[in-house]
Amino acid sequence: MTLVPTISITTPDLESKDFIMNSPLSPSAPQSPTIFDVVKNMDDMPELGSDDELALDQPIITEEPQELQDHDHLHRDTQQQEEEQQKNTVISQDVRQFYHNKSILITGATGFIGKAVFWKLLHSLHGDIDRIFLLIRMGPSHRRLSNPIVRLQEEILSNKAFISLRRQMGTTVFDQLIREKVVPINGDFMEHNLGLSTNDHTMLVKHVNVILHCAGNMDGNERLDISVKVNAAGTNSLINLANECGLLSSFVHLSPLQIYGSSGVACDRVGILPEESSVEDIIDHIVESNLEDLPVIMNQVRPYYQNVYTFSKALAEQVLVSDVRKKQITNSQQFPIGIIRLGHIGPSVSEPLKGWADEVNGANGVILLTGRGTRIIDTNHGDMTADVIPVDFAVRTIIACAATMTPPPTTFVLPMTDDTKPDTTPERTSSTPTIGNNRDSTSSYSSTGTAATLATAATEPANEISGRPSQSSSTGTLSMNYHAEDCFPYIYHVSATGMRAITWRLAYEAMRHYWTRTTGINLAPANSYFTASAQGLSRARTVMNSLRSAASVYISNTTTTNTGNNGGGDSNGWRSARPSSKRSSHRMSKSVDKAARLAPNVMRTYTAMNHYNNNNYNKKSQQATSLLLYHGGPWIAQLKQRLREDTASEIFDPYILVPEDADTVFWMNYFTNSSYGMHYFVGTEPNVRLPTAAIGWSCALQFQGAGSNDAHGVIDHQVRSEIYSPDQMNKRTYRMMEHLKHLLVQDEAAATQQQQKDEVWLVDVDDSLEDWSQDQTVINAEHDKRLVLGKWRKKVGSNDDAVKVVVLNDKRVNQAIHQITQNAGVSKQTAVNEAMKILIRMSERTQLTFVWFTGSFLKSFFDHMFESVRISEESIRYIRDSTLGKRVVYVPVSKSILDPLLVWYISIRYHLPVPALVCDEVMAQLGPISDIYRLAGAYYVKRDKHQRSPLNSAVTAAYTQVLLREHGALSMCLEKSRSRTGKYQEAFDDEMIDMVMESTLQSNQSRTSTSTVSKVANSDLTSPPESPASPATPTSTTTGMDASTTGSTPRKAHRDVMIVPINISYEIVPELGFLIDQVLDQQPKGVYMGNSNNSSNNNNNNTLSSMSGNNMPSTRSSPLLASQAPSSPLPNMVRPSQAMDRRNRLLDGIDAPKKCGRVHVGIGQLISIQDVAAEYNKSSSDKSDEQSNLANIIVKRIQHSQHEALVVTPLSLVCAIILYGRATGGVCLGKIKELLDWLRIEILERQYKIDWQDGEDLEAIIFSVFKLINEPKNLIIEGKEMTDDTNIKVNDHADNIMTLSYYSNQIVDIFLLDAFFSVIYLSFSEDTVSEDEFIDRFRFLVQLLENEFVLTWDVDKQFKTIMSRYEKEGVIRKKENNQLSLKVNMETSHVRYEQLIFLASLIYPTIDTYWITSCSLSALERVPTLPRSIVPLLSQWIATHLIAGRRTIYREVLSTESSRMAVDVFMAMGFLTEFKAKEKLSPDAQILLHELKIPTTETLIELCGQNSDGGMTPVSPIDPEGMMKALMAQIQMNRANSNMADLCQQIDSYRLGAASQRESFQNAQVFQKCLKQIKGILQVDVSFAKKQKVDLNDAEDGLVQLVYALRVNSTTSNDRSTRRISEAYNLK
Repeated sequence: MTLVPTISITTPDLESKDFIMNSPLSPSAPQSPTIFDVVKNMDDMPELGSDDELALDQPIITEEPQELQDHDHLHRDTQQQEEEQQKNTVISQDVRQFYHNKSILITGATGFIGKAVFWKLLHSLHGDIDRIFLLIRMGPSHRRLSNPIVRLQEEILSNKAFISLRRQMGTTVFDQLIREKVVPINGDFMEHNLGLSTNDHTMLVKHVNVILHCAGNMDGNERLDISVKVNAAGTNSLINLANECGLLSSFVHLSPLQIYGSSGVACDRVGILPEESSVEDIIDHIVESNLEDLPVIMNQVRPYYQNVYTFSKALAEQVLVSDVRKKQITNSQQFPIGIIRLGHIGPSVSEPLKGWADEVNGANGVILLTGRGTRIIDTNHGDMTADVIPVDFAVRTIIACAATMTPPPTTFVLPMTDDTKPDTTPERTSSTPTIGNNRDSTSSYSSTGTAATLATAATEPANEISGRPSQSSSTGTLSMNYHAEDCFPYIYHVSATGMRAITWRLAYEAMRHYWTRTTGINLAPANSYFTASAQGLSRARTVMNSLRSAASVYISNTTTTNTGNNGGGDSNGWRSARPSSKRSSHRMSKSVDKAARLAPNVMRTYTAMNHYNNNNYNKKSQQATSLLLYHGGPWIAQLKQRLREDTASEIFDPYILVPEDADTVFWMNYFTNSSYGMHYFVGTEPNVRLPTAAIGWSCALQFQGAGSNDAHGVIDHQVRSEIYSPDQMNKRTYRMMEHLKHLLVQDEAAATQQQQKDEVWLVDVDDSLEDWSQDQTVINAEHDKRLVLGKWRKKVGSNDDAVKVVVLNDKRVNQAIHQITQNAGVSKQTAVNEAMKILIRMSERTQLTFVWFTGSFLKSFFDHMFESVRISEESIRYIRDSTLGKRVVYVPVSKSILDPLLVWYISIRYHLPVPALVCDEVMAQLGPISDIYRLAGAYYVKRDKHQRSPLNSAVTAAYTQVLLREHGALSMCLEKSRSRTGKYQEAFDDEMIDMVMESTLQSNQSRTSTSTVSKVANSDLTSPPESPASPATPTSTTTGMDASTTGSTPRKAHRDVMIVPINISYEIVPELGFLIDQVLDQQPKGVYMGNSNNSSNNNNNNTLSSMSGNNMPSTRSSPLLASQAPSSPLPNMVRPSQAMDRRNRLLDGIDAPKKCGRVHVGIGQLISIQDVAAEYNKSSSDKSDEQSNLANIIVKRIQHSQHEALVVTPLSLVCAIILYGRATGGVCLGKIKELLDWLRIEILERQYKIDWQDGEDLEAIIFSVFKLINEPKNLIIEGKEMTDDTNIKVNDHADNIMTLSYYSNQIVDIFLLDAFFSVIYLSFSEDTVSEDEFIDRFRFLVQLLENEFVLTWDVDKQFKTIMSRYEKEGVIRKKENNQLSLKVNMETSHVRYEQLIFLASLIYPTIDTYWITSCSLSALERVPTLPRSIVPLLSQWIATHLIAGRRTIYREVLSTESSRMAVDVFMAMGFLTEFKAKEKLSPDAQILLHELKIPTTETLIELCGQNSDGGMTPVSPIDPEGMMKALMAQIQMNRANSNMADLCQQIDSYRLGAASQRESFQNAQVFQKCLKQIKGILQVDVSFAKKQKVDLNDAEDGLVQLVYALRVNSTTSNDRSTRRISEAYNLK
């Protein structure tokens, strides 16, 4: 067999003529003696295979000694059979079995790779391994870190990766695992024999089975002797220790892939050892040299190795080969040794956490410096492969490699010493001149030998990738029987090049995308960065920029950063609640400084390869070397095969993390996440989250380079202008975006400037539309894209005549006109003209270029407003497949005014049918928002059917059908207005769904005949109408006639309509502040109400004015106060939470979040109208009012599908947990983490989606939520340092509470059934209860809150479901005699009991609101009637007293929306009745109420049944169970004799803490106390009526006085009641 050949580079005898003739340059004598000359003169015994045995004509390979060759030939066949048997034996054993009961020694455990290896062993093999020994170097003696146990705690276990693992495994299990299986040992690679004590040495020799050598000094600028001592001499000491271990099964050593620079060595070779002397002697000489001699030695080494790190690592490989050679000669037993050569290591893909990074070694420093604005990536590297290995990929390779290696057969061969010319320009940058002859002239390098060996490599690449290289046919210098897989030690090459890694140009763009969006730093785009003009940046300038950046603050625009892990022995990570910028900046400056030292050496490896490319040097050799270098070699191929065959080892397969066919998007996301990892884990920035979407999700705002192919090129197009420069157009777009954003989130100061801004807005929009209309790229947009958009006209109004004809020919319009002419006696022409006016008023008026502009602008605007807009790729495919050849109606849940625009943008972005937007007429008065709606193709209708005339309804239905046929898609909302509490709302009966149904089930329009009406209309047209330009429905699609013709159930008349239920989840709703003002019935002063003048007066050429139509309302009002907001009874009331909040002065300078977080678009199950109609026809025999019944069925299905489409945001979960903590005075950070983990599991089990990826750091999620909800304003974090014990509570202000409550309510629907169960469970104080009583309470609670939460439950079915679930979980247990045992309490299971309290807390505020509303209705026992609109204000007033008296902890009771709903519920339950004020009040009373802004059309309420006696029936709270039964009996008897006081007390029994209060009846008299308070404000000397000199009876006088008192007390600043209300809003 062949021994390792060595090459002499200084022996004069080898200066042959062949070398001179083949050398490109003439050799010259060395200028000074080298270290190798000195070593040569040492008295050293020559080794076998030295250059003394080489022939001159074969300078590369040394023949094996004859005796070894004979021995090899005699036993080769037998040994090959044994080898195959060994391999087969190992393959049957999986990775986990290999590590069973084995002890592992990890070196470098405090380093980046070492920590990751340690984490993976704990995570995946903690139950299998025996012990893990960690060799940890002591710190200086004067520091606390001199103890390895302390370093283990503070540098390893306090890392976020291990904190997360501890939480996942459980604190007790993890801590026990560390105590029992982890042994930190004091060791130092700078010391002799690793600095081990005798006891530690003995323990390791006795127990260690696997050694994973991850330690090393990676600083290429380190002193030569230190680097060699750590990397080479330390490896020598470690292999000596391994030789003493009698039970060693595997030894793994890590090396850099690019030993020489970029070229490295092949997988069957080791780095050049430039002297025949032993590697031990070379190491000893370097270590013992004087400091002044080290630079001279390094200068002689530098032509072969680019720095001390790569040289010392090459020596370490030679140490291992030398050890194997010695044991081979002595026939000693060999244990498996693997050398894993890794490319540059970067942050993780997913393990331990996504984007996890530690330190700035490898590619980490490059990513960090790039984010700092340093040009660390050479500008001519743009097209080179970004060869970065994720750390978790490397870790899996290391662990799997150790498990799959086998002892070598006796026929193994040693790796050959490399004879390939190494990189000779390792320090070259873009401005460094080319070095000439970089090798010493006395080198024994032979170009002939190099060519031969590379030719051999070049013939083998395909087979070598598969693990079975073919035999070499090289010209005689290489043995014919030599295989790379016969080499030992086994050498593995790990590179991203074989996994389709992207170029540095794309990698830079991904990093730039993250840093610019997150920190605001200005980084040049890739097309500007990687240019020829930028290549003049010298290496010196690069280093100086790095050093300058190290002295600056890490992120200049970041006001808060996170502190380091500087806790004591606690393994929890420490953060600062108010992070110190100085501390974090100091730590980051050190990291940047270290990165500036290390990163240039990393990038030089790419520089050397680029030098070869530019100089066209030996490209055939380079290609062959690259194949051997980057495709891993046979052992990597065998490892892949082995892991693929063993499914049990999938968790150790690196190619599951990074597939070999990884696409560009994968690598772009990787570099984006890596930038986040450096920012968060190394930069300690607490307020950032993982930026990329989960697998299977697409970002509609994704930057170019990683974007989806679905994107329209037109909306991504940078429009060209003949007048404005690109910079002016960008400024114009930014000005428009800011204007729109301020309009959504405006405050009082901004409101006064809106009129002037509107004028600027109109000019900007007109200029933009003009530019887009003249750009040829937009004009020449592909026809297939227009098909997706529908038949948008090229010019506004070009299709008006055709639409008029179709609408006026509609049967419904004809019938309405006929009724008008018959009943009202007007002429047909007048009726037709009125129909045309209605049509013109509602028509959408846009054109193709406007649509393109709107798509482009919305992309920029949403990118400006939100961090991302995400939608599932599966949902996109689902919509495409399901709507092919059909018409589409998108129905989003109404949460924001941006809902329809987001749906519209998603449609145009992903080539889905782009809808026309169905909007209420009030939406035409919203200023700039209305302008965008118009440009997107909105049309305006009266949604309230009671305000529509029959003709209006007919025209609306006809025009809706025309648009649905013409464009193929519509978008509408079911709700009347946006939700102001975060809860789902009932559908508004506007009959829009009925109109959509008619468009597919009925034939109301004909395009082949002209009716009399259309002839009348056409007589006024200036030109004869043309046929419609809409896509004609094929005749074959009309499969039947309408129901009115056949007299049966509607049949298919047109193409089917698919309804797409949508639920958009906002992390931050932009206009939430105004929604909260409305829910509190308050309006800020000075709110912008728009320009009252017609917009066309400001600009004669205004394009928008031509789109608005002749009769379009011109008033431009705030979008936040229009959109069908309920009218406020207090229009001039200032928000007390703003007026009285003294903290406003303290919070000046604290900016609100710049963006509104993320947006997730959830898609529910699509609904086919024709399929639902067919099902209804089969199942229903009742044909009366079937259209209305069918519409109700469709609406319910839409809402159900919308609810299931919810994408849960962590923000909603955190808000719910913080609000839950009010009952205990706050909640600690550790408890937040526990509840979040539990809630995530529950949500996923219920098949909901959540914006929380596997491997995402939990603390990053929590702190990003704190940032989004404006933590300084809304939260109180106690203490300066934040640990798991830090208490966090909500700032008890009404608007803050309502903000958090809004987001918390978004998850209530998921846990609503559990919340009902928990409330009832906690309402009992006994351990055993009757099941009948349990279900009675359940029924009552459902009936009380079913309208509030829009429930359509089968109560008995839901009760059985929830009881079965909690019986399985052991919360309850059924006993004999229909009894239930309540098993969970604080003593038996405090965790489960707290979970029940949390679930109940989701609806406790609503129960309190209903309770307080019932208390406020005690006024009806003093005042017989009340205006219905005054009840919410009365409830607010009562709530302030109960809050001040600590009767409730929930500020949500100030909500007027829930109190309005409570009145409806009480009326449905039979406790109240209503009538018109005109029916019972005297005219004088009506006039006085009108002066108090109570209209004469107001509805009044009064008590019914027993309550009508004016409260004469006494309230006697006795046995609560008996009272419950009595009340339930009253409910079943339609509450003929029910009592409001009883209802109040019954609701009170469900409230928080009611079970513990029941015995003392602490709240029993609250109803009477509230009545007493109300009587108090009515006791005045002179009533309001008497002041007005109006005589009223006592009942009417009391009614007017109560309304007057509430009005005055709410608007007067000096009254005590106002101060009480303010105190409730701003409770100290």
